[in-house]
Amino acid sequence: QNLCYKSLEIRMRYYNLSENIIACDNFLPSQKIDELYSDLLNNRQVFSPPSWSNETSTTTELFSEKCGGLDFWLNNKTKQDNNSFIESVHKWMMHQGFEYYVKDNGAQVYDFLKRKLEWDIHVISYNNGGYYNWHKDISMSTLFTFNLILNKGDTLKGGDLLFYDREIIEVENKNNFLVVFPSYIPHAIKPVYTEDKNDVPFLEQRFSIQFWVRFKND
Repeated sequence: QNLCYKSLEIRMRYYNLSENIIACDNFLPSQKIDELYSDLLNNRQVFSPPSWSNETSTTTELFSEKCGGLDFWLNNKTKQDNNSFIESVHKWMMHQGFEYYVKDNGAQVYDFLKRKLEWDIHVISYNNGGYYNWHKDISMSTLFTFNLILNKGDTLKGGDLLFYDREIIEVENKNNFLVVFPSYIPHAIKPVYTEDKNDVPFLEQRFSIQFWVRFKND
């Protein structure tokens, strides 16, 4: 019992990357990571090139000036029984431990988290050559981004996170890594690659599981 407690204590240790960006290494216990990978595998067929909309048209393109990854949103394309754990990850992200940390160490912008919130869930997979160019997550009235990174194995290289919060901050690509930030902060993902320039198997890709937080409409 004591060993279990110590393991959780080590995992759930938050820290600041900047005044406005909060991170946590080894965020989820291993059995919960297994559940996430099961959900990802069940949804393998719904990953597709992202669609981009402007005032006049919508285009679908994989390796565009914006992104080089496949994605899906939890919506009517995805069956609920294929997302048994993905849909509940927000309970871990918004756990009271995070609330305690924000109270003592978070910037004033995190006061918004006291309001009633709802989530949009966006999942992206990156294989050899994948990337995400500089952008902000400010669509759909998004306030905060909770981004959980999964990356099994050591075949994929690169994929570091970049943020611009008064200065450029670079974070090494890590497995089971959570980062939380206000959605107005510009960020990017550096290209991932393999030394032999070949794709890796599906479950060895780099995954971003993003929860976009906004006010709940009562």
